[in-house]
Amino acid sequence: MGQGEVAYLKKSFMGDYLIMGGTVVTGLAEAAHLGAVLLDWPFQRCALVFGILLTVAAVLGTGLFFFLRKKRKDFPESHRPAVKGTEKFLYFTFAAVVSSQLIFICMGNNMYRGGDMTVETVGSFLAADGVYRVNPLTGASYTAGIPSRLKILCLPTLYASLCKITGLPASVIVWRVIPLVMLFLCYTAFFCVAGCLFPEQGREGGIKRAGFMLAAALLLWTGAYGQGMEGFQLLCCGWQGITIRNCVLLPWLLSLCLRKKWIYAIFCVLAEACMVWTLYGCGICLLFAAGMAGAGAICRAWSKKGRTRA
Repeated sequence: MGQGEVAYLKKSFMGDYLIMGGTVVTGLAEAAHLGAVLLDWPFQRCALVFGILLTVAAVLGTGLFFFLRKKRKDFPESHRPAVKGTEKFLYFTFAAVVSSQLIFICMGNNMYRGGDMTVETVGSFLAADGVYRVNPLTGASYTAGIPSRLKILCLPTLYASLCKITGLPASVIVWRVIPLVMLFLCYTAFFCVAGCLFPEQGREGGIKRAGFMLAAALLLWTGAYGQGMEGFQLLCCGWQGITIRNCVLLPWLLSLCLRKKWIYAIFCVLAEACMVWTLYGCGICLLFAAGMAGAGAICRAWSKKGRTRA
């Protein structure tokens, strides 16, 4: 690997900032959610706190982005040949595949809702003006309560807050808006992976990255046929925490581990803890990061041992 490729991998990708923004939004929603759960806030106050935190974070994040952009220290070099030929064809095909997935999600009738009560839970937050005060199925107040681990997950509060802020129905936010955002973030994460696997600058690296993205899009499409497949999760139930973990956080975490960006990886692990219930494999991001770190340490030890013998 040449010096240019090494320098390229040391820099943060644009996708890192986009997905990091998503994890920050999740963290803000978790803070507002815990305020409602622990302090018994009405949901209206919870949504207001989230809106204020989101506004402050957006202003600070935008300022930081332009500051770093001006410094040009955290952004990869953009001086490369224009996209043309094979690379242009691959990206055009990739865009066509993703467009078909966007249409599939917007159709709405393909959403898998068996056993999922996210919309009902969000609706109960809005109707009862509180977090987990009534059973979304019966409308009656909770008597025995719900598991503590499940109670601190913030996605229903995030979605309900977005409903409160935008005025959109819960079904639109949960079944349309969020899956579209997750589709975008999923491919953003795969762009980061492509940049790690094929860091070559110029036409050759561009073709490899474009081919990788097209292959990823096709695999997700073909995986939409079976429940439990990543493609099915992304295209049919993109609002669920397990989908966000599998299709956004894990690919992004892979790229972070390959580039040894452990600070970002910590935020990735924390984001998973805010959105995935224990029975759905909470802690996989932590185990994955630990495994990648351990494998890297072993490889470096073997490499050092080999150089010593030589």
